[in-house]
Amino acid sequence: MFNQDITPYQNLSILILVSFAFQSILMPLLLSEIDGPVGWMTIIIAAVVLYFSLKPINKLLLKYKEDSFLSISNKIFPRLISRAIGIYYIIMFLIANSILMKDFAEQIKLMMLFRTPLGSIIIVILLTASYATKKGIKTIANISSITVLIAFIPYIFIMIFSTYYADYSNVFPIYPADVEGVLKSVPGAILGFFGFTILLFSNSKVTVQENNRSINKKFILFSTILYVACYLMIIVKFGIKESVHLVWPFISVMKYVNIPGFFFESTEIVGLCFQIIVTFSCICIIAYFTNIAMQETFKTREDGFFIYMQIPILYFMAAVLPGMYMMFPYIQWPIIILSGLNLLIPLIAALVDAKFKKVKNN
Repeated sequence: MFNQDITPYQNLSILILVSFAFQSILMPLLLSEIDGPVGWMTIIIAAVVLYFSLKPINKLLLKYKEDSFLSISNKIFPRLISRAIGIYYIIMFLIANSILMKDFAEQIKLMMLFRTPLGSIIIVILLTASYATKKGIKTIANISSITVLIAFIPYIFIMIFSTYYADYSNVFPIYPADVEGVLKSVPGAILGFFGFTILLFSNSKVTVQENNRSINKKFILFSTILYVACYLMIIVKFGIKESVHLVWPFISVMKYVNIPGFFFESTEIVGLCFQIIVTFSCICIIAYFTNIAMQETFKTREDGFFIYMQIPILYFMAAVLPGMYMMFPYIQWPIIILSGLNLLIPLIAALVDAKFKKVKNN
């Protein structure tokens, strides 16, 4: 069931969706760390770093086109190192998914299910996502492709109408720029491109590997445009002083959208419905690749049972972790470490493989 293939553009949908989910979560951090409306510079710097990092990584993935990154690590690293890399990705995926789930559940509770215990919301999300994930990557990819159509297109209209009564003077001045703040927030922006990590695992599931090299680059481009557009939308709508106090900037933007002729009383609820679709898809995606990471780290046969093993782990982590907005003052160093490892591990693997190839040719 897990040995399924997806098209390059389905893979693109997966990468963009996952990145958008984490860019949404990390947006308040970006808004709070920079003094002035120049956060888009941080996003551009992060995108450039990732774009040029893709060249050696794409070569590595194309060389081992049938293998995910952990299978590649098993071939080029000693067993102890490859096992450590596998455990790192398992833990990182579990933490990322639990944070995403906690933030998602808090939004639902605040906006829709006021009296429902948070734990009940989390367990319902977990059970539903586990069932969808067990269907395999093809089902998840189809959901992601549909989500891009039914959620992102309305998002574009929301962006257009949300800036109708906005104050465009909020994007100035950009000089003198807060250079220290921009550089300080680059690791968080890099982590926001979470699809960069997912592509290490999803690449082996794509039918046409050669086309996927350009798809990976398009992912960086599209994700950057979306990230910058969302940042500027929030800035022109609220201004930098007001934006730093927003817990969920996108929901806040939707609350004040004025769409002529719109028949819903609350655009906020409509926006939350789109957010639910996007976030649910991302939870399924990360759970699937956590399953793959467990399978390849512990050298088991194809087994979707690891998806069900994640349920108690994710429930406990989501219940224990505070909300993301409460962790912002304490997560600067963890973000630097995570973004650094997510970038350096595949780059080191590509360098080691290239070095072995050179030695072999000599």
